[in-house]
Amino acid sequence: MIKAQIRRLGAADVQDFREIRLSALKKAPEMFGSVYEHEEKKPMEAFAERLRDAVAFGAYIDGEIIGLSVFKQEDGPKDAHKAHLSGVFVEPEQRGRGVAGMLLRAVIDYGREHVEQIMLTVAEGNEAAINLYQRSARCPAPLQSPRRSAGRQSK
Repeated sequence: MIKAQIRRLGAADVQDFREIRLSALKKAPEMFGSVYEHEEKKPMEAFAERLRDAVAFGAYIDGEIIGLSVFKQEDGPKDAHKAHLSGVFVEPEQRGRGVAGMLLRAVIDYGREHVEQIMLTVAEGNEAAINLYQRSARCPAPLQSPRRSAGRQSK
């Protein structure tokens, strides 16, 4: 089995970021707050701006992006110790190989150096994500409904 390579996405990766983001919205629309039809009309600069405003990690196999996770730190003096994990997605044909766990680990490792708390929201019914977060990030259980969410201390 070929192991995915995880790396932080930069300005040169904006096309890959757009590609995996649109794939996620198309293949798992119930898991995201935005919709494919809206995002696909956005110019490339909108995706570049998003990469500047957050830290994104991509999972690659043979040079092709197959997964994504996004870390967004809060702004302001009272909230800068917190961040949000979002946009976690792995192409359906690549699931079950531990890629989501690797993407989650990249966010947690990055977060340890920058924040005290990483928060996440999980769509109702996404049991695979809930199980991954509880197992890998030691999120408190049970997670809250209706869009289950939990905070996690990263230090």
